[in-house]
Amino acid sequence: MIGVTHRQLVEIGQRIRDKRESMSLTQENAAEIMDISLTHYKNIERGRASMSLTMLMTICERFSMDHTYVLTGKNIKDNPILDLYEGMPERKRKYFENLMDSLEQLLEK
Repeated sequence: MIGVTHRQLVEIGQRIRDKRESMSLTQENAAEIMDISLTHYKNIERGRASMSLTMLMTICERFSMDHTYVLTGKNIKDNPILDLYEGMPERKRKYFENLMDSLEQLLEK
């Protein structure tokens, strides 16, 4: 299994922080928007906490960020999976998120 390094978590957190700051939000505002504790949000930004795929998708959706950019720092214009997710009705997104969670668990084995 390929793990995420501490350095990668710090870089991911910095990209999330940069976006939050560009939106003129405090960490408190962001934690509330994400519906998580302030401590957990701060730890994500500092690279001290990993996040679930669902949390990553939530951050990207609520901050209007590209998943690939958050994870790698690279912008990919054509992302068919993202296009699929963003194009589906809200009621179907939960099924997609559950599928992605299952895939993540399968890959962890």
